[in-house]
Amino acid sequence: MKCLRIKILSILLALTCLSCENDLTEELKGSLSASTLVSESDARALVDGIYNQMLTGGWFYYGSGQMVKLNDGITDVMVEGRTSNLEQYHWTESHADMVWSSAYVLINRANTALELIEGMDESSFASADAKAALMGEALFLRSLAYFDLTGLFGAVPLRLGATSDPNELPSRTPEGEVYAQLISDLETAAEDLPPVQDGVGKATRGAALTLLAKIAFRQKEWSSAEGYIDQVIDLGVYDLFEGQYGALFYESNRKDNEFIFVVMSLGAEYNKSNHHIKFFTPWGYDTGWSETGVPLQIYNMLDPSDARNDVIENDLSGAYYAYVRDYGTAADWKGFALLTKYSGFRRDVTAPNSIWANYASSALNQPVFRYADILLMKAEVENELNGPTGVAYNAINAVRNRAGLEGLPTGLDQGAFRTAILNERALELVGEGHRKDDLIRHGVFESTMTQYLVDQNYPNPVTVTQDYRVYPIPRQELDLNPNMEPNPLNK
Repeated sequence: MKCLRIKILSILLALTCLSCENDLTEELKGSLSASTLVSESDARALVDGIYNQMLTGGWFYYGSGQMVKLNDGITDVMVEGRTSNLEQYHWTESHADMVWSSAYVLINRANTALELIEGMDESSFASADAKAALMGEALFLRSLAYFDLTGLFGAVPLRLGATSDPNELPSRTPEGEVYAQLISDLETAAEDLPPVQDGVGKATRGAALTLLAKIAFRQKEWSSAEGYIDQVIDLGVYDLFEGQYGALFYESNRKDNEFIFVVMSLGAEYNKSNHHIKFFTPWGYDTGWSETGVPLQIYNMLDPSDARNDVIENDLSGAYYAYVRDYGTAADWKGFALLTKYSGFRRDVTAPNSIWANYASSALNQPVFRYADILLMKAEVENELNGPTGVAYNAINAVRNRAGLEGLPTGLDQGAFRTAILNERALELVGEGHRKDDLIRHGVFESTMTQYLVDQNYPNPVTVTQDYRVYPIPRQELDLNPNMEPNPLNK
């Protein structure tokens, strides 16, 4: 989709259907309409087509790690490589345009599915609950897309109906109005979605409640956030993975109940995989394509006994540094540790014996929400409401203890506890796309990132202001739609 004005034909194409064991089946749907939808499986195909758009062929939106790079990649927990200017804040209007376009295609698919499924006869479904649950999935996916868009761009056009009118010129909807709609939709979805779904990567009640908590956090509505977080915990569905920390991200653990919501890889074949595994590691390590790393300032926060050393590595004897020896200079990589959460070496199912087997494709999912995040959110919201109580300590210490660390020292005041939470989130959630929101919420985004640019020795570092909290609106939107107001960094 080049612009909101272009007609969307998403449901007229082959729609991808997810299944619980087989990653991918395909069912061709011709001109879908209320009259041609006759069964629950037809409605299921519509909704599964929305999920498929999260990858956009494996490359855009969440595919190839775009959402991680556009969030963590402009913060102090990730260096996007010396060839990128994201973390140097030399942005153009094209950096996030693929996500804008892909997210709006998803939104239109969701709107279409909601309208068509709503019009289907109840007798087409096994039960009224089945129909409501499918609509709940569509509401969740649409809400997640809007949550992502507002995080990247601020106010965006709110579209609640399917569109095929090329002459529509929507203006931007204030963020507060967007969030109010999302809260309404997600509360409905949370009522209608089951606590557990068949298969991997489908929206559940816990996913809807977690997204509600994220929206409340973004607005610093602590009491509302606490209610949603407690509901997630009280479901009794989720816990922390108990094995070796790095194994949490193996393909064989893709169904672990620490994952609340993930973006599924659609299969092991190259043209169906979620290509994020190629964009976080270099060629000399596991045939990755990226120069992405973790700054040593973050790596040095790790205690030597911290199990998260499994996924944040800085072993000078390893293959990663052989790459420097053979293909580059030490100066090219100085100051980087390696993030291996999404490494090809986690492919213990699709390529157990060789990194070249089934090259660059995998069944590795991309985590969006994890239970560790919920526990850290619980610690934070409790601290904001009541200070560092035993409840707050228990929540953060559960995450620390899982990493092989002792609990936080007792007696911290509210400010020190707040800093400890921010640091813990940096180590636990690095590479999962939460850091920008965390820094903004804590009121340290501008100061942290201004200092980061100096610490990284970038030439001509900018002074990071609030303008850098959001990306420029894509140029094609501004050129084709006179009602689309620019962001401060639009040229």
